[in-house]
Amino acid sequence: MYAVYINDVWFRYEDNIEWTLYDIDMNLKLGTSVGLVGPTGSGKTTLAKIIKGLLKPTRGEVYILGKKIDDYSSIELAKTVGYLFQNPTHQIFSLTVYDEIAFGPRNIGMENIEDRVNKIAEKFGLSDKLSLSPFNLSTGEKERIAIASVLVMEPEILILDEPTLGQDYKNYNIIKQVIYELKKEGKTTVLISHEIDLINSCVDEIIALKNGKIMFLGNKRDFLKNEDILEELSFLDKNFNLVLG
Repeated sequence: MYAVYINDVWFRYEDNIEWTLYDIDMNLKLGTSVGLVGPTGSGKTTLAKIIKGLLKPTRGEVYILGKKIDDYSSIELAKTVGYLFQNPTHQIFSLTVYDEIAFGPRNIGMENIEDRVNKIAEKFGLSDKLSLSPFNLSTGEKERIAIASVLVMEPEILILDEPTLGQDYKNYNIIKQVIYELKKEGKTTVLISHEIDLINSCVDEIIALKNGKIMFLGNKRDFLKNEDILEELSFLDKNFNLVLG
């Protein structure tokens, strides 16, 4: 059984005659750690939102853990697929940091919520912020709150869209270590990032998109050795070929 199976998915927004994604065929095995990469506007976030169920394909089929995504209830999907938005302000809405992190577990009926919140808050350096309004905190703190609110629900599949946005060196490394631990735990993770170090440390497979189409799907090392693909995707300029060193 695949964690994610996508068959002939095409997508375009209602106000656009051009396809944002087309002819997408892919599968992710359980426990796979995948880097979803590509130039800005290549369709990465759109594909991630389709996997989460936030967008419905114009045509094609999406299966999560062997079940058609349309057959999931919203609560079932929330338990199964965690999604970190690229902009944390699009995800945060509660009056306190505690309530923000606790919202998901409360909504899906998890037990020991206080213990769960305290544990994840400590991991992300948020223990002294739990009574504060998240809206008054820095961008980096908001990002860590958003990540904590996703991970606290312990979903089987995690989609992280630019999780190190706005982090200083210390907190970047905290997030990097958490993602690496998820990989070791066998969680299925999809990591969208332009951070070379993060991709190299935390994923085994690569899905590379350009202009809405998959240009590469396979092993990370094969990707980083493929100068034709790297040049096609303008990654040589970002020294992706040096990561193997």
